[in-house]
Amino acid sequence: MKRLVFILLLFVTSVSAHPLVLDMNVFAERRAEFMNMLEPHSIAIFPCKPVYLRNLDVEYEYRQESNFYYLSGFEEPEAVLVIRPSALQHKFIMFVRKRDQARETYDGARAGIEGAMSEFRADTAYLFDEFKTRIRNLLPADAPIYYTFGINPQVDDIMRENVVERRASGNWPIIDPSPILAEMRLIKTDGDLRMGMRKAVEISALAHIEAIKSIEPGMNEMEIQAVFEFVYRKNGSPRNGYPCIVGSGPNSTILHYTKNNRRMLDGDMILMDCAAEYGYYSADITRSVPVNGRFNPRQRDIYQLVLDAQNAAMRLVKPGIMKKELDDAADSVLGNGLVKLGFIKKKEDVMLFTLHKYAHWIGLEVHDVGSYTIKGDSRPLQAGMCFTIEPGIYVRPDVFAKMKRNGYSDDEIAAIRKRVEPYMYIGVRIEDDILVTESGYINLSASAPREIDEIERLMKQAGVGNR
Repeated sequence: MKRLVFILLLFVTSVSAHPLVLDMNVFAERRAEFMNMLEPHSIAIFPCKPVYLRNLDVEYEYRQESNFYYLSGFEEPEAVLVIRPSALQHKFIMFVRKRDQARETYDGARAGIEGAMSEFRADTAYLFDEFKTRIRNLLPADAPIYYTFGINPQVDDIMRENVVERRASGNWPIIDPSPILAEMRLIKTDGDLRMGMRKAVEISALAHIEAIKSIEPGMNEMEIQAVFEFVYRKNGSPRNGYPCIVGSGPNSTILHYTKNNRRMLDGDMILMDCAAEYGYYSADITRSVPVNGRFNPRQRDIYQLVLDAQNAAMRLVKPGIMKKELDDAADSVLGNGLVKLGFIKKKEDVMLFTLHKYAHWIGLEVHDVGSYTIKGDSRPLQAGMCFTIEPGIYVRPDVFAKMKRNGYSDDEIAAIRKRVEPYMYIGVRIEDDILVTESGYINLSASAPREIDEIERLMKQAGVGNR
């Protein structure tokens, strides 16, 4: 059985797996937009992420800090970006590692000073080791410094040393540039979509289809994780957007379950919250399906309720709609449905079974940056925003203790328990990636089936339950 699944994977349909080609014009446009938002005569300094040791001399896989990458496309460690909007020359300076033939034999090619200027369009570049001495002459005499502490301890120490020294002679405000970049990153441009966002979702949706086709009672959750990661790599994704969540049976009701080591049983639901990263952009897709390929009546009840809630929220998406309205629409459907099932007394108690809200931004982070409110009010949607819609219901035994704390009487809890027990350990979340357009929205992950009939048909065609 498992050998058959592996053989089938060798023939997985692929999307284009050509290496990502960066459009350096996009990064230059971002830097220009960012400069326009800075105070005159100021300076913005962005440190790279440091390299971390996993154990002894083995390093964790390196991933550049997201704002650093967003402004440069540069992925190497030991680097600093310096942006000076009012400078007559050298507005964009890079500090990078030196070329080193011995190290490049081990670790791969480095851009070096020449590459920083020719490929990444720095106006000038220096070695990273020179940052400590050169930054003294680059800091403005009386203007803000934009810098985010906490990313790179080595650069933090250099910045503190210089800032403390200079503050003695004047008022030197230190401003975190992250909020400015968060607002820029919140609105996805054609560059964002072309250089990773669409492809990350496309690869992830394909992986969900192949994972659903591969499921079989008796398999381990980890085997399904392997399907996802095989499809990611086959299609050009260098890493997961986040650790795979593959939870069957009781594990389907654990929101961020990542052990993925249980044997799946006939009659279980399996919840798969898994997505690829491509071009530093992360998708975020969840599908929940029956392990044996057929929804039983109780699984169908919960699944259809979650799907109805997602559709109710999705139908509202267009520019000008308050983001909170999406949560309210999903809550209303879920609350009324749970009352109808006899799970709760009133729809306001919906959180007893839903446990979380239903939408977050996606982009360079799976839970991406950008404020959800403006002056305390829910934020209206704008064209270019990209976010998830992900309602869920999780039937867990601890719900009865929560009911007690919410004022339910013992008799009420006993009556509800009889209705809830047959549904115990059914966890369902359905999550899709939504792009707001000028007139409505696009469901970027629509190719991964959501309807009950679609899922059962796909699993039947793949022979789930009959292998």
